[in-house]
Order: sequence, then structure tokens, then C-alpha cells
Amino acid sequence: MTPSCEAILNDPAASEWLKLALVSALERDPVDAANDAEVLAAVLRGRCDAVLFAGESVNNLLDALQDELRRNSDE
Repeated sequence: MTPSCEAILNDPAASEWLKLALVSALERDPVDAANDAEVLAAVLRGRCDAVLFAGESVNNLLDALQDELRRNSDE
């Protein structure tokens, strides 16, 4: 279940960024605010995926390098 605006604003665990964004959105036309929130969520999701994928790529590269070093030290 999605929390209400009041629940988020009163939740001490909710981030200040979220609370400020919510207060700002509540002062706007609800359709415009919802549309902008969807765009923002998509952009942030894409950024998150890019960061996580980059981290995976680095980890895969490090694993491959460690494997190569082990093989070279065995020779």
C-alpha cells in the first residue's frame, strides 16, 4: 500500500529530500506534478542502472584480472 502524503511528511525515517519534493509537488497542479515525478523516477532509475552496471563491469574486470594473475603465478 502506498503511504499517504501525511504519513510521509510525519515519518522520521523519510528523507528530507523526499519531504521537500513532496511539499513542492503538493503546491502544483497534481497532473503536472505526477507527470514530472514519473519522468524524474525514470531518469533516476536509468542513472541507478548505469551506476550498478558500471560497478558490475568493474567487478567482472577485477575478477578476470585476478584469475589471470593466478594463472600466471601457477606457470
